[in-house]
Order: sequence, then structure tokens, then C-alpha cells
Amino acid sequence: MNEYKVPSGRDIDKERMLNQIDDLIESMHKRLKELDEQEAKYENRRKPLPEKLYHVTTRENTQKIMSEGLDPSKLYFEEREVVGLSDDIEFALGVARLTQDEKPENLVLLEIDTHYLTPSRVHNYLREPEPENSDPLEAAAIHEVHYELTIPNEAIKIIEHHQQ
Repeated sequence: MNEYKVPSGRDIDKERMLNQIDDLIESMHKRLKELDEQEAKYENRRKPLPEKLYHVTTRENTQKIMSEGLDPSKLYFEEREVVGLSDDIEFALGVARLTQDEKPENLVLLEIDTHYLTPSRVHNYLREPEPENSDPLEAAAIHEVHYELTIPNEAIKIIEHHQQ
């Protein structure tokens, strides 16, 4: 078995170690500032969160969501564990049509009461319209919200079983 030698106080260059810690802390602060600036470019928290947001799921998932809540770790189409919501029903339906291989009659529109959401876990994304874009979802101005926690079932209401 290998034995490890613990350096004695005399073997440690304390000044060098403190300088390395200071450099690391400074580097971390710089990176956090960069991340904050990057997020500020994409996120605008000044727009108030509407009282209601929308999410579309499949008929198959609805019963479990209504009993357990809307858990971001169980969503497959997001790059990170968030629940994607929108204040625009047509946008929510459009995203569901693009991301889920389901017939429109199998999609269910859910209304989320935002009073149940933890504000620090809500991220508002306001995208400017791109009128020259031929994709209607990209052409419109969008207010999309990402929520990082499970949305409790008491915040969720089935609006309609979407039929088209």
C-alpha cells in the first residue's frame, strides 16, 4: 500500500499558496462577471412575468403531470433541465408540434399560474422579431420563460385537449 507524506509546515510555501488562491478567486470573479454579462444580453427581467404561462405536452404525459407536477428533469427537448413556457399559446403549440412526434389531437395545452413559481428560478427571454425569417416561430417576437424547478401540480390547469 502506498503511503502519503503530509508536508510539514516548513515544506509549504505559504506565500505562494496564498497568491495562487488569490489568483483563483480573481479568475472566478472575472468568469462570473463574464457569464452575468452574457446572460444579460439574452435575458431581460424587466418585463413583468404574466400571471399565466403555457406549456404543451402529450395526452399520455398529462395524467402524470397533473399528479406529480411538471418536472424539468423529465423533459427531453431542452438543452438543460428547465421547463419551457410561453405567454403565447400559438408559440407553445408550435414548439410542441416541432419537438414532439404527435398528432395535434394528442397535444394538451396546460396553463401555469406563475404565482407558484420561485422568482429566482424564472428566466425571461425576450426575443426581437425577425420579420425576414420564413419560419413563423422565428419571425415573431417571443417571450419565452425557462423555469428551473418542478412546477407543482396545483399551479397547473388543463385548458384544452388541442384539436386540429
